[in-house]
Amino acid sequence: MAVRDGVVAWLGSDEVGRAQFPDAQVVDLDGAFVAPAFVDSHVHLTATGLTLTGLDLRPATSLRHCLQLIDSYARAHPDGPIWGYGWDESGWPERMAPSTDDLDGLLGDRPAYLARVDVHSAAAPTALRRLAPGLAADIAIFDAGRVGSTNRGERRFDLPGGAKRMVMPSRGVEYTLVNGVVTWADGKLTGAAAGEVLRS
Repeated sequence: MAVRDGVVAWLGSDEVGRAQFPDAQVVDLDGAFVAPAFVDSHVHLTATGLTLTGLDLRPATSLRHCLQLIDSYARAHPDGPIWGYGWDESGWPERMAPSTDDLDGLLGDRPAYLARVDVHSAAAPTALRRLAPGLAADIAIFDAGRVGSTNRGERRFDLPGGAKRMVMPSRGVEYTLVNGVVTWADGKLTGAAAGEVLRS
């Protein structure tokens, strides 16, 4: 393998490579494996895309702070749905996640999808729930398919597949490719959905 300015310029046998690049610095890897790119076997591309392009809620230190971040972002970006990521109520003094009523009070009729830091659950206002048939107002979005209860008594339910595809992780794919990840596996994407992402 020949590398020029941090980019793989050539792949082949040692004999051909040494002949083609006689002045190159040779690094002996002592039998170690090297590849021209990375493979990520467990990645959440939607979360990556949300982090890069949407509202970053990881800095929130409390429920009140989280709601302030959402309100400020909504005012600064008045058009379109709001995509957010990263809230984590486990370290907040209230120990409570944003509720549907909280978000309705801030966003009104504006859709929003605010994924938790583990990307297995999310908070959503009524406006988004109207776009997902069967997702009632008292159901907290929960991707893992388990049914349980939140600390506000909201039921948790698997979000319908059509609604999941509302957040397509094309920006996440772009980011991974630019940083040398050429193959990835995302359990949330079917083959058809992955093809749609790549085409976008």
